[in-house]
Amino acid sequence: MSFRLAVLAVSLSVSALAFPCQAQSGKKMTVGLRIGANFSQLNTLEFQTPRLMQNGMPVLSGGQVVYDFFQSNNSRTTGIVGGVFVRLGNKVFLQPELLLSSKGGTFDLVQTGLMTQQVNVKFTTFDIPLLVGFRLGPLRFNAGPIASVTVSENNSLKEAFKQYTTQSIDKTAKQAVFGYQAGGGLSLLGLQLDLRYEGNLSDFSSVGFKTPNNDARFVGKTSLWQITAGFAF
Repeated sequence: MSFRLAVLAVSLSVSALAFPCQAQSGKKMTVGLRIGANFSQLNTLEFQTPRLMQNGMPVLSGGQVVYDFFQSNNSRTTGIVGGVFVRLGNKVFLQPELLLSSKGGTFDLVQTGLMTQQVNVKFTTFDIPLLVGFRLGPLRFNAGPIASVTVSENNSLKEAFKQYTTQSIDKTAKQAVFGYQAGGGLSLLGLQLDLRYEGNLSDFSSVGFKTPNNDARFVGKTSLWQITAGFAF
């Protein structure tokens, strides 16, 4: 599904659900801003791949092919998130948002006979969460799908991969990724405090490596905790 289709789906969902939501909860529409921090982690599929020379041939040591390893670690990357939201409804509400979000994570490149290298991955996305929630006094609880499109990325993945594949790697992050958010918040005198968990349902990255015996593939998903503060008008 393209990002345009994702935006269209979100728009249609908002149009279809906004009126029932307002009818049940009394007329209520809130517009606000939120900004905060992401604490994200990269979850990768661990695999081994031959180290290649510039001519594309595998590196040999003692007549044996030298293999290096990609491994996950538990480090988290801190990034900034911010944007706008619209809340339709009162006791039960629908909340679409448009956010600019910095995410990432780290993984280890274990090179045989060399020092282990930690690769730091960072990328920026436009996020469109579509959350459904309910209120209990000043507390809010919400969950729903999120569509993300990558707008920029650093070169760390490309640099880590270039000695393991003869293929051209123009981009390592996919354009559109789909996932979910769930969490809760507090609304008090216009102040909005939120804590959410975000996970991916699709891979943000999938890069293939041609090896002598099989096709290895680097597959990456991200997960994160998000803390934000904002104000509703």
